[in-house]
Amino acid sequence: MKKTLLVTLFAATLSFAQTAKEMIVYKTPYCGCCTKWTEIMQKNGIDVKVRMVNDVNSVNNELGINPSLASCHTAIIDNYIVIGHVDYSAVKKMLEEKPDIVGITVPGMPIGSPGMEQGDVKQPYNVLSIKKDGSTAIYEKH
Repeated sequence: MKKTLLVTLFAATLSFAQTAKEMIVYKTPYCGCCTKWTEIMQKNGIDVKVRMVNDVNSVNNELGINPSLASCHTAIIDNYIVIGHVDYSAVKKMLEEKPDIVGITVPGMPIGSPGMEQGDVKQPYNVLSIKKDGSTAIYEKH
C-alpha cells in the first residue's frame, strides 16, 4: 500500500505541477471544517479535488509527516504538502516563492483559522514550514 500511495501521489502532483492551481485534498467524509477549508481554497481560485479516506493519519504516515504536525486534512499542490487549516495567504506565498521545503502546516485545529471560524474568537497560531530534514520553522504568524 505504501508504495502504491506514493506512486499515485507522485503521479498526481506531477500532472498538477503544470498549473500550480489544482490541489488534491485527503479528508474523511465526516469532517465539516475540512469542507469549509476546501471552499475557502476554491474561492481563491484553486481547483480542489477531494479524495475521501478513512484515516488521514495513514496518508500523513505514507508521506513521512511527523504526527505532531498533523491536522484533520492533508493536501498536495505543486509538489508541496499542505496540512490542516493553513491560510490561503501562506499557500499563495509558498507557490509564488517556491521555497525548498516539503510543505506547510497548521498542526491541530486552532479556533479562528480558515474553516474553524467561531464568531470573533481567534486563537493565535503559526503556519509552520516543514523542512526536508523534518524540522519546522515559523512560516507565517496569525
